[in-house]
Amino acid sequence: MAGGSPSNNDSQRELAYYKKKLDELSGESIRYDYTISALRFELKQKKDAFAILTNLQKEFSVGTPIPVIFDTTVKAIINHLGMDRSVILTSIADQTLFETNHWYGFPDEQVSSLKEVKMHLPDDILKPGHFILCNKSTTAAEMNRMVQSLFGINYFVGVPVFHDNKAFGFLISGRQFEKVPFYQPLNKGDADTLTAITSLISMVLQNKNIITLRAEMTKQKEENTLINKMLLELKAAQTQLIQQEKMASLGELTAGIAHEIQNPLNFVNNFSEVSNELIEEMKQQLAIGNGQQAIEIADDLTQNLEKINRHGKRADAIVKGMLLHSRAGSGQKELTDVNGLLDEYLRLAYHGWRAKNKSFNVTLKTEFDSGVEKLNVVPQDIGRAILNLINNAFYAVTERRNRSPSIEGTQPYEPIISVSSSGTNGAVELKVKDNGIGIPHKLLDKIFQPFFTTKPAGQGTGLGLSLAYDIVKTHGGMLEAKTREGEGSEFIMQLPVV
Repeated sequence: MAGGSPSNNDSQRELAYYKKKLDELSGESIRYDYTISALRFELKQKKDAFAILTNLQKEFSVGTPIPVIFDTTVKAIINHLGMDRSVILTSIADQTLFETNHWYGFPDEQVSSLKEVKMHLPDDILKPGHFILCNKSTTAAEMNRMVQSLFGINYFVGVPVFHDNKAFGFLISGRQFEKVPFYQPLNKGDADTLTAITSLISMVLQNKNIITLRAEMTKQKEENTLINKMLLELKAAQTQLIQQEKMASLGELTAGIAHEIQNPLNFVNNFSEVSNELIEEMKQQLAIGNGQQAIEIADDLTQNLEKINRHGKRADAIVKGMLLHSRAGSGQKELTDVNGLLDEYLRLAYHGWRAKNKSFNVTLKTEFDSGVEKLNVVPQDIGRAILNLINNAFYAVTERRNRSPSIEGTQPYEPIISVSSSGTNGAVELKVKDNGIGIPHKLLDKIFQPFFTTKPAGQGTGLGLSLAYDIVKTHGGMLEAKTREGEGSEFIMQLPVV
């Protein structure tokens, strides 16, 4: 009978159907196994990434030196991520030239050559978030060839390490062969893990910067506090020195003041004695009824009392001037006769020097402009500035006299001090001129500096001219010096008329 039975044909068709279904199920199973394997690999990769990041985070602190951070990183990548070789290059010279400093996983015979490796990295990969991934399917670009040639790494991931917004280093890590059959040696997950590691390193370096900056700020704050304390102490010391200088100048004036105050006191004493005699004489005239004579005597007494009053006021003015001169702070401005101030301090200074040295003698010349207006100044301060200039002139002529030998047949040196006043262009000029030793030109710019002095140790504080300069400046004026070494100096004080 031709052909098979209907039942046999049905069985064959049914068998073919089930065979097809079995083949389909077998293919699905293989695909499911592949998917599950891929998921397991990806899960393990993420687990390894989490583990290495956690361990590195524990290892790193702001106190960890940068070389230790890099060495720890390359070892951890080999041990935790199953890489074969890892190396970190650090930038030198400029941002694109790097040298090898930290590595792990290389054979001993290659280590010596690693120390000499330097390479330029392209700008396009030295950007935050960028990386380079070289696999089997990757075109052998120049970067790939360099890494394979210099480090012998077939497949790798390269990620920049950033610090202060600059590419500070470059991490290269890779494998020689695929880790799982039919898989690429490296994948995007490896690149993400290494990128996360470099981000952790950058964060640690940034924290180190912040801690260092805070420490520097704390140190700077402490230094500023110390400096402020020292400045306050220095200011207090300067104030004390200035007051001592004032008192020293007052001491120099003592003899001059004593001499000046003696004259009015002598007048007071003399006129008092004469007045007592006149009173006795007036009593006698009144007793005999001579009223006219008594009135004449009374007139003489009145004149004597006026003279006593005038000279008493003179003595009072000298004492007040002395008290004003000794004050620690500045007084109030008042209209002042600067000609009278010049004359008074010139005589006081002269008698003070005479008291210290009986042989001291100098020719004093004065030329006061009677048309000079009264100035609104602090009289004791301007008087102190004038006194310092005059004392400076007395010292200069004394020094020249001491240095000038007395040669027979030659004209002896005659010390001369000239003091003058004049009105000019809305200002008053006060000049103190001497024919003393003068000032070397190279020192002229320093003479108004505090504590600068040309006098021998123990003979000057270096504050006299500095104080005079500050006083004049405070009054809105100017103080300048003209000098010729060996011939003398002239100090010119300009005060505004306001």
